[in-house]
Amino acid sequence: MPIAALPAIIGLAGAGIGAGASLSAAGTQAGAAQSAQQLQAQEAQNALDFQKQEFQTQQGNIAPFLQAGQGAVGQLSALTQPGGALMQPWTQQFQAPTAEQAAQTPGYQFQLQQGEQALQNSAAAQGGLTSGATGAAEQQYGQGLASTNYQNAYQNALTQYQTAYNTFQQNQANQYNRLAGLAGTGQVAAGQLGQAGQAAASNVGNISLTTGAQQGQDIQNAGAATASGYVGAGNAIGGALSNLGMLGQLSSLLNSGGSGTATPAGYPPSPDQPGGGFGG
Repeated sequence: MPIAALPAIIGLAGAGIGAGASLSAAGTQAGAAQSAQQLQAQEAQNALDFQKQEFQTQQGNIAPFLQAGQGAVGQLSALTQPGGALMQPWTQQFQAPTAEQAAQTPGYQFQLQQGEQALQNSAAAQGGLTSGATGAAEQQYGQGLASTNYQNAYQNALTQYQTAYNTFQQNQANQYNRLAGLAGTGQVAAGQLGQAGQAAASNVGNISLTTGAQQGQDIQNAGAATASGYVGAGNAIGGALSNLGMLGQLSSLLNSGGSGTATPAGYPPSPDQPGGGFGG
């Protein structure tokens, strides 16, 4: 092997090593970027799965309150429809007691008898039991007692009527308020579930957008690393080729004996050529 060819061979070998190293480094960087992209994709999927699981748990926790609220709303709707129980008006009318009814109130007859007996005993003691004054006194007492007894009977009847009316209204209000309370609980639960859903959707969107941007950057990094490797390899090979040109010129100089110019073919002329003798 000519000694002049050694530099060329060494240059080509160096260029090959440099190009291989550049491509190997680029491949390593690209692989690392791809691994990072895959890891980010897996972590993003784990985060999305956890978000889904958490939202499902919240749905399960809130479901009983939603069901109770929905049931209460259905009952309220039925009870407040025309003809429903909560729409029934108070139809009882107050009936004032009659004199006969008032006379049958407990204790009236006993009180009347006791009063008349007291009047008679008083008249007898005074010797006027059969007098007209005694009869008038008994009649006046009876009338006064009957009036007082009727007023009491009337007031008692009115009080009972008012109590019955208030009880009716209170029962209606209690039933409505209880169902309305359950309906309100369901409404609050629905609002909480809506907020949880919005938060979950926002988290999913943020995870997807962030992961997409990171994966895009990793893909760009992998592409840039690969391109850098190709550029480095190209530069190494181009440098080697340039060195080969310089080595070719150096070889020509060496072949010319170091005169700086290559010896032209047929020079100097041989003696048998015209003008080729030394005495010429």
